Amino acid sequence: MNSTLIDFHKKRFEWAFKAKEEFLNHFDPYKNEGLSDSVEDLLQILQTDLENPNEPSFDRLNKFYQEADEEMKMKLKNYQKQIEPYELLITKQSSIIDHKKEEARIQEDGFAIEIDDYDRFLKQIELKNTESDQIRVLVDDTIEYTPHDRKASIINEDVSRLQIAVERDLGTSILILKQEAHFFKIELATPLELPFVPPIPAIEQKIDAFWFKNTYEKALFKMRSQAHDWVTEMYQNYNRLLTSILYEITTQREQAVKEAEASKLLYRQKINTLENQLVTYQKEEAQLKARYQKACHVWNQFQKHASQLQGYLIKHWLEYKEELQQDFLYGNAEGRFLAAHYLQLLRQDGEKIIKPLISGGDE
Repeated sequence: MNSTLIDFHKKRFEWAFKAKEEFLNHFDPYKNEGLSDSVEDLLQILQTDLENPNEPSFDRLNKFYQEADEEMKMKLKNYQKQIEPYELLITKQSSIIDHKKEEARIQEDGFAIEIDDYDRFLKQIELKNTESDQIRVLVDDTIEYTPHDRKASIINEDVSRLQIAVERDLGTSILILKQEAHFFKIELATPLELPFVPPIPAIEQKIDAFWFKNTYEKALFKMRSQAHDWVTEMYQNYNRLLTSILYEITTQREQAVKEAEASKLLYRQKINTLENQLVTYQKEEAQLKARYQKACHVWNQFQKHASQLQGYLIKHWLEYKEELQQDFLYGNAEGRFLAAHYLQLLRQDGEKIIKPLISGGDE
């Protein structure tokens, strides 16, 4: 075999190796873009093919496309499967948070109403003025001094009217408190009842009229003094009862305030925990979507580049064809003969190498 034939023989598949080498050189950036290990392995196999001086085969390259495509589709499908539950998970978590917030609002409103009821009830509690001068004015206005009608019966009637008025006033106030407690659903441990105070003894004498002014005044002032003591005791009993109720309701109100604050804090902690979990779900979903989008982008770029292989092959096939045509036109007799033969082989090699690759890419 002469040197010319050897040279033609060596160059027969050089165009294909050049195309493959150029293709792989442009493939290097994709090695660090999230492609799988199997793709890396196949790229290594293709690189090894360049070192094989025998007839190039693109079977492994077609297998590379097929395996890489299947693996990337599986990878994208797995991302989709991981992303899908998050939509329902985030919706459900948001619904739980909304429900918990509504629950907290209802609870808070309930405590606010309860505390407001205590405040409104406490406003009804008004202690009686037990100052001696104030009670004396009440007594003197009711048990009148009538020097021109000096009768024991008149004094007794005034005393009775004073007792009835005081008992009715205190009794009405206590009745109102009972009704308010029932209305506001306030339970009282202290019975709303005044202790019994014996009535003021009436003046008893055979003759109703007082003949002497000083005798009348003495009896009047004595009854006024007894009435003053009786009203004072009634008011003090009433005030002790209301003071006890005031303490009880104030204690209940303070307890309600503490429970409201504790409930509010507990709900805030629960909602914060739920919202933190929601943020975690949203971040995880966003990360998965970002990975999915990146994988899609890389794969689209990868496919775009992979589709350029036939362009590299055609480019170097045409360059080699031009070289052979130059040998056919301008070479010596042996060169023209070999150039014609290798042009025929080039057409066959092109159909064998490029055409199956294009068909495989169309599938």
